[in-house]
Amino acid sequence: MDGVRPGDRKHSVSRFSFTKWFILLPVFAGMFSCSTDKTPVGSIENGQYHIPAQIDDGWETASLASVGMNENPFLHLLNRLDGIGEHRIHSLLIVKDGKLVFEEYFPGDKFNLAQPSGETGFDMYDTHNLCSVTKSFTSALIGIAIDQGFIQSVDQRVFDYFPEYAYILTNAPEKGDITLEHLLGMTSGIAWDDETYSYFDPRNDLYQLFNSSNPIRYILLKPLIEPPGTVFAYRNCNTNLLGEIIRKASEDRLDVFSEKYLFGKLGITDFEWQMLPNNVVFCSGDLRLRPRDMAKFGYLFLKGGVWQNERIISQEWIDISTQKYIDPNNYSTNFSWADGYGYQWWIWENIYGVEFPAYLAAGWGGQWIIIAPHLDMVVISTAGNYYTEMIMPIELILVDYILPSLSH
Repeated sequence: MDGVRPGDRKHSVSRFSFTKWFILLPVFAGMFSCSTDKTPVGSIENGQYHIPAQIDDGWETASLASVGMNENPFLHLLNRLDGIGEHRIHSLLIVKDGKLVFEEYFPGDKFNLAQPSGETGFDMYDTHNLCSVTKSFTSALIGIAIDQGFIQSVDQRVFDYFPEYAYILTNAPEKGDITLEHLLGMTSGIAWDDETYSYFDPRNDLYQLFNSSNPIRYILLKPLIEPPGTVFAYRNCNTNLLGEIIRKASEDRLDVFSEKYLFGKLGITDFEWQMLPNNVVFCSGDLRLRPRDMAKFGYLFLKGGVWQNERIISQEWIDISTQKYIDPNNYSTNFSWADGYGYQWWIWENIYGVEFPAYLAAGWGGQWIIIAPHLDMVVISTAGNYYTEMIMPIELILVDYILPSLSH
């Protein structure tokens, strides 16, 4: 904890050598295997529940009981986590009926590609690496760009925004069929592999992205291995094209656009995007935000794009981007935990056999923004399970503790 309060920090972007990140991977792996303090810090202390702290950040806090939730399941959860010790959960927050009613932080190693640190401890003022939760923010910014008239529709062709690379279509005219919707739904067909090879290996596409002098050209030159719109394949290249399309359409770099049209309106001042070469924002992962601000984003969607009586995103975009666009399980067994995929949002219909209609932003290591409209609830969690199995998956926490707290 550094004692810095909201408003003291400025938003920022950070450029980090991906080669340095590769070198540090073994170090981080060791860091995440331990924690120096097992004492939870937050709304439950000494076996007693406390209402989350009321600070000047836009949230109204209230008790669990005031929104019809029983605190006993949460006491059982905290006892279980304390017994596990190495659960690697960093935060758990619940917004119910528009109020922040549960907020708990745990020690853990901070993970920041730009400024690697082994410092332990999290509180409400600490930002966290969101990993692929970032994709849902990028999707929202596409929706805002459409609302603002910068982009006409998701049916627009990707290469229309990159006339300087029109020569690529001479030898691959089928790429001209790729639309924004294909990028949003992960069906562009662009070849991408950042898993087969070691991150030290130049054959890894993410390595190349961070070391290319022109990352957008690198993506557009990749082969097309499926006809656009036919195959779901979860690939980081798609999202990073979306971020640059926003810049092309609005003439604002993505970090500036996000502050102007999203973060500033939500009262979010402490955020950090990572950077690729050639002044390109890396927008498929690694945005840093406070969990309370993650919750604002989730609540914005829950309330149809309105925050504190101001419309920020259209209801139309909320509806279309969070509905099932495709079933990823038709193409891969890697996504058995999800029931569908929207425009950079995952879809749940049930979890562990329990009906639970929700849509969610999900990121490597256990980063979650879960929006359950039928319960008027948003659940936020951050974690450090980057190199380990999740001992306490969020689905288990929902089914065994959060949902039971509602049925008393």
